[in-house]
Amino acid sequence: MAKLIEITGKALPGEWGSDDIHNAGIPVLRTTNFTNEGVVNYKNIVTRIITSKNIEEKFLMYGDIIIEKSGGSDKQPVGRVVFFDGPEHTYLFNNFTGLLRVKDKEKWEPKYIFYSLFSNYKKGGTKAFENKTTGLHNLKLDDYVSKYEVRNIPFEKQKAICMKLDIVSETIKLQQEQIIRLDELIKSRFVEMFGDLKKNDKGWEICPFADFAKIDTIMIHNFKGYEDYPHIGIDSIEKETGNILNYRTVKEDGVISGKYLFTSDHIIYSKIRPNLNKVALPDFKGVCSADAYPILPNGERCNRVFLAYTMRSPVFLNYILAFSNRTNLPKVNKIQVEGFHCPMPDIVLQEQFASFVHQIDKLKLICQKALNETQLLFDSLMQKYFS
Repeated sequence: MAKLIEITGKALPGEWGSDDIHNAGIPVLRTTNFTNEGVVNYKNIVTRIITSKNIEEKFLMYGDIIIEKSGGSDKQPVGRVVFFDGPEHTYLFNNFTGLLRVKDKEKWEPKYIFYSLFSNYKKGGTKAFENKTTGLHNLKLDDYVSKYEVRNIPFEKQKAICMKLDIVSETIKLQQEQIIRLDELIKSRFVEMFGDLKKNDKGWEICPFADFAKIDTIMIHNFKGYEDYPHIGIDSIEKETGNILNYRTVKEDGVISGKYLFTSDHIIYSKIRPNLNKVALPDFKGVCSADAYPILPNGERCNRVFLAYTMRSPVFLNYILAFSNRTNLPKVNKIQVEGFHCPMPDIVLQEQFASFVHQIDKLKLICQKALNETQLLFDSLMQKYFS
């Protein structure tokens, strides 16, 4: 094993400077530009006026490893790392991060060092070096760098390991993009079939909410169930897709209180800011928290898949936000939701759209299965090389 401090030296501190009023400053990477996959997100990069002396060595170069030293949360430990592969001598990094730069690149492959640190973070290895101040988690960076050890293997083997991991990582990225493109295809098809609902540019009949759906708030209080009930909270609903993730089950001997019943005929709609466009299509019976409404479409007038995509669209979100912003409340109420008037296409068209979504969802399941298998391969390789 080799000490990280001997490979990179102490982490260089970041720079922040002052506000760049005239947009003439230096691009600075922040922890908001970190992804959980260890790559840099180059969107929303700020520029800052930085006049510090001797910053030339801090301009990022290919192979640099940026480590988060302040941030995180109770659910996400501090200490994430990203590998820099962008244009050299262009970006700096902020004061909530530190820079690790391999000194001898003929002995140590920078990507190998990154993967070692990335694997250690995923295993929770930074938690022992964390301290907390009000609202922040801080990494004792000097202590971490001085004590962390990297497995010392021949340089060519380091490169071979990185090549394998890079290939699998790139495959994961492509599979994720494929799923995103399928979601975008559904949105495109919605607009193609129904037009801009906000403008109602296809001249559909405008119907009040009561004509096509109802909020079905059958609440159960202190009911001891005789079967398992999946429990959906708003945190269980993925914002962009409406996928239901990581829900828990209320056991037979549990007591269910203050929850709404729903079935596979309902839509679950989050009524709490900032999650007002979280809309799920459950395919099972269960209960949802009182922070969401189960909405039951009128099947003769409105297909629930069409309604779900309508409620995710700007026409409904803008309508709801008008109430939410005006009242400055963290949630919207039943009367406000029921005040929505919606352009209502012919039910045959709605069902055609639902059939299209169903076919795309089957493709997404295939893609997701492949993605899960590739992720499992990546995790197993990381375990093999860095455990």
